[in-house]
Amino acid sequence: MPVIRQSLVANITRLYPFYSGCARFANEPFIEKIAGTNNERAWCQVPGGEVLAPLNDYIGRAAFYVGDLDRKITWICNQIVRPGDTVLDIGANIGTVTLWLSKLVGENGKVHAFEPNPELLKILEQTFERNQLSNVRLHRVALGSEEGKLELRIPKINAGAASLVRNKDLSNCDIVSVPVRSLSTIVAEEGIQSIRLIKIDVEGFEAEVFQGGQEVLESIRPEAILFELNEIKGAVSEQPVIKILRDFGYKFFSIPRCLFRMHLERFNPDDANQTVGHDFLAVPYGECYESIAKLVKAPV
Repeated sequence: MPVIRQSLVANITRLYPFYSGCARFANEPFIEKIAGTNNERAWCQVPGGEVLAPLNDYIGRAAFYVGDLDRKITWICNQIVRPGDTVLDIGANIGTVTLWLSKLVGENGKVHAFEPNPELLKILEQTFERNQLSNVRLHRVALGSEEGKLELRIPKINAGAASLVRNKDLSNCDIVSVPVRSLSTIVAEEGIQSIRLIKIDVEGFEAEVFQGGQEVLESIRPEAILFELNEIKGAVSEQPVIKILRDFGYKFFSIPRCLFRMHLERFNPDDANQTVGHDFLAVPYGECYESIAKLVKAPV
C-alpha cells in the first residue's frame, strides 16, 4: 500500500491537464522528493479499470500519480476501436492500455495481450482478475521473427524499457530467458479473422515482430498499427519498421506532442522537412486511411 503522503500527492498530481508528458511528469525528481518512494504496489484507477502499480517503477508511477501512461494513446484507441473489435496489445506491461481496450471492444470483442516478463505477468493476472475481464486473452510470450527463446534485459527501475535487443550496456538489469513465438502462428492458432488495432511497444524489436507477422499484414491487414521509433538512425524511410509496413501497403500518421487538443498529422517518411517524433500510426493505403484520418482529426 502507498503511504499517506504518496496518496495525498497523487490527489494533486492527477490533476495534470495535458495529453503529452504524463509519464515524464509522474517521474520528475521533485515528485519523488515530496511523496517519497517505496517498493510497494498500489491499486490505482486508470482508463478502463484498476491496475496494480509498482511505486518504484517508471510505468507504475505514471499510473499512480497521473492515472495514465500516455493520454495520446488512450485518445487514439478511443477514436478508432469499436465494440466487437479484435485488437492486440503487444507489450502489455502492467495492463494500462489493455484495460482500456477491453472496455472499448466490449463483451463481444476480444483483446489479445502479449507480455513475456514473468514479474509483469503476475501483475497482469491479478489485474485481470480484479477487473473481472472476460474478453482478454493473455499470451505469456514475446513475439519475434521465429520461434525459440531470447534473453530479456529488464532495467530495475523501468520494466517498460525491457528489451530483447537493447540495454546490453546497462549493468543494473535483470536478465530472464523468455519464449518467443511468431505473430502469424498465434493469429492462425487463435482463428483471428480481422484486427482493428495493434498497439505495439517492444523497445526496438518491432521489425522482428512484423517479420514474424507477414502473413497477418498481407492477408488480415490490420486496420491500424500504433508503434514507436525511439532510436532513429539515418533517414526515417530507411527504418526497418517503416520499410516493412510500406512494403505491405501502409501509410503513416505522426503523433505530435499535444496539450489540450488532440490530432494526428499525415506523415510521409520521404519528406525530410517534416518534424519527426517517436510515435506513429500506420494504416493501409486507400479508403481505410482516409476513414481513420477523419477519426484522428488529421488535416488534409
